[in-house]
Amino acid sequence: MGISDAAYGNTDKEYREICGFLNDLSTKDPFMMWESGRMNFWRYNVHAKKERQDTFFRDNVHVWREGQRIVGLCISEYGRNDLFIEVLPEYLHIYPNIFRWVEETWANSRELVEIDVFGDDTQKIDRLKAQGFAFISHVENKRIYDLDQIDLEYHLESGFTIQTFSDFPDYAGKVTLVQSAFKNPNYSEKNVKRLTTSPDYISEYDLMIISPDKQPVAYCVGWHEQAKERSGYIEPVGTHTEYRQRGFAKAVIRECFARMKANNIRTVEIASSAEPDVSNFLYDSLSPKTKLEVHKYQKKVSSPSDL
Repeated sequence: MGISDAAYGNTDKEYREICGFLNDLSTKDPFMMWESGRMNFWRYNVHAKKERQDTFFRDNVHVWREGQRIVGLCISEYGRNDLFIEVLPEYLHIYPNIFRWVEETWANSRELVEIDVFGDDTQKIDRLKAQGFAFISHVENKRIYDLDQIDLEYHLESGFTIQTFSDFPDYAGKVTLVQSAFKNPNYSEKNVKRLTTSPDYISEYDLMIISPDKQPVAYCVGWHEQAKERSGYIEPVGTHTEYRQRGFAKAVIRECFARMKANNIRTVEIASSAEPDVSNFLYDSLSPKTKLEVHKYQKKVSSPSDL
């Protein structure tokens, strides 16, 4: 049976098919970069304000199939120069087709293509180098925590409490917190509402620290891995700029860890930007079992002005 490829239409059916492909891949490729949880967060948070038929989805996601089965995926997180490639190990022979689409179609309005890959993923790195990509920088860390081996104790300043968003549904306060934590003025109540409607959302893990004057000052959201029964991840974690350096992020993460452990989760992943980002001091202080580096590879391609 031949391999076909097509743009992603962002229907619920296509979304579920891609998540199924990613869950299958997670059992075969320890270096996959784009998990079903990331797909969930991408659709229901990062691009929550876009209409389902927005051309962004068709232009920035492409799938390869054998029959009805998805065997390869290209997806851009933000639609800039960033791109992720995921392929089932038994279909690595389709890489030439994927690179052809990347350079002849997706990159025809760009001058650069940038692909993130785990630093230990020599198979993908060799393919990128053979295609003319070069190492640019260490851009991210992914830490894995063993909940049976870390400290779950925390202390809050007097008057501060940890509550779930469902118990303290302050939409305006949550928006203000996220805008401050991530310098993201475009974050809105629509982002909050769409995230809570995602199929992976677990309200028990959507936690905020509330100040004595009833303002959300720090938060995190925990998730279960769809394909790994005892694994989860936390994304995002943020603290209002006026409340940093007071242990609030560590406290809310440890509370999330404790709730996940009570639900039989044993390993949790947290990603962060690479050093010198100050968040690395926090995540290292939580005693990860493993720390993996993510590297960025880049290739200059012909832009329309070059033709």
